[in-house]
Amino acid sequence: MSENKLVYICSPYAGNIEKNVEFAKAACMYAMRQNCTPVAVHLLYPQLLDDSDLVQRQIGIRMGLRVLKSADELWLCCSRISEGMHAEITAAKRLGIHVKEITESEIKGGLSMNQYGVWAVRSANSVCGAAQSWCKHNGEPIKFDTYEKAFAHAESLNDNAYSPNVHYYPKEMEPELKQSPGMSMKL
Repeated sequence: MSENKLVYICSPYAGNIEKNVEFAKAACMYAMRQNCTPVAVHLLYPQLLDDSDLVQRQIGIRMGLRVLKSADELWLCCSRISEGMHAEITAAKRLGIHVKEITESEIKGGLSMNQYGVWAVRSANSVCGAAQSWCKHNGEPIKFDTYEKAFAHAESLNDNAYSPNVHYYPKEMEPELKQSPGMSMKL
């Protein structure tokens, strides 16, 4: 069994925050599959601090750099380097912490990324009340590999809907790990 390294996940947060958080989680899952212990401060500190407040952002960066000092390696998990990532990489090099580049395709290789489904929404005007759920077939959510396919299916359902209180929307699904039978984990 290989050594369980503490790896500092370095990937973007700002910009498309939802997508970047999804990717950081995928990078952490990738690190765990490599028998490493990941730490991604940009998944933690924005839960406590306001990243849009310059003072709070600087506090978060300072705390992140403190955590970095304990890491065995910094994993650079994206080709786009933000200002915060640049500070982390510079600090890692200054501290003598190995910087390892991990490609997006390596990280996404074990994940089913960008799957879409159709989200059914029943309004509160319905006699059954408000509800929402994935459209399913044989008990499993229907999945599409492109937004366009999910959109077309949702439009077809909307065109043939029996109730004005139900509407269908294409929606991106959470990525799931591809793993052995009997295990089920979502990011």
